[in-house]
Amino acid sequence: MEEYKCEILIIGAGPAGLSAGIYCGRANRDTIILDGKEPSSLAKTKEIQNWLGEQEISGSELLKKFKAHAESYEKVRIIHGDVISLMIGMGMNMISTRTANITSDIVIIATGTGKRKEVIKGESNLIGFGVSYCALCDGPLYRDKHVYLYGNDGEVLEDALALQQMGCITHVITNLSISELPEIVNLVKDKGIEVIEKMLINEVISDSEGIIERIVCKPMNGEDTIEYELSCLFILSHIPSNSIFKKAGVELDEIGNIKVDTHQQTNVKGVYAAGDVTGGLFQVVFASAEGSRAGINACKHLRQQKKDKS
Repeated sequence: MEEYKCEILIIGAGPAGLSAGIYCGRANRDTIILDGKEPSSLAKTKEIQNWLGEQEISGSELLKKFKAHAESYEKVRIIHGDVISLMIGMGMNMISTRTANITSDIVIIATGTGKRKEVIKGESNLIGFGVSYCALCDGPLYRDKHVYLYGNDGEVLEDALALQQMGCITHVITNLSISELPEIVNLVKDKGIEVIEKMLINEVISDSEGIIERIVCKPMNGEDTIEYELSCLFILSHIPSNSIFKKAGVELDEIGNIKVDTHQQTNVKGVYAAGDVTGGLFQVVFASAEGSRAGINACKHLRQQKKDKS
């Protein structure tokens, strides 16, 4: 087992974690960024059209630029591994991966939504190729094309209205009945958006080029399957799991996101969180902004911590 010691440990090497790392590097703090096996959602994004200064860039290329920027600071190191245990909030924080033990004064959690459990057959193979978890991020790519949203709450209905406003031909699939959905469903229907109730999506099928082609659905009260052709499926029904952080004492909200205050501070002193792991709008610009806020405030906390000890 390798042993590492640093002032600030950042768990996650996506836009939030790397942005935090840049601010920690600028503050000349000894910083480790832990890059897990599960790729950042940004790495899986085929095309981005809303990053300032880049009219069009792939997610993987943008992430590569972020990493190079973070690593340009002498005191910022990126190491690889997934957290398997952590003890936090008791002075020195202790984090373990399968190959290393890391101690740090401050921890910033920026793990994204984590690896999603596939609930629809073929889903994970088509992420970035017609399967998306963020309508606001990817909707503009599907103007004048048929898109389907899959979910059971007000979020899916709000996003349906947003996608229609973007020019998408929008449909909603839910396993609830119309009467069980929030009242906004009436506005959705009035706008001419199809709402298909009491339906499950069993499988996502691609064409010969590996792009989404159709979905196979099954009515909850029927035997026969139904297929729909589409250009994109937005899945809004999955809940990320942050059980390892909850076990360590980090407070989560009712759907599994890490709770933070306006400084990105969690309920555990000296532990911050930023990006998709905190919920909200899953867009790279927001993740980067939260990461920078977490980095700035982590450095402030560290200065105060060292001042109190002196």
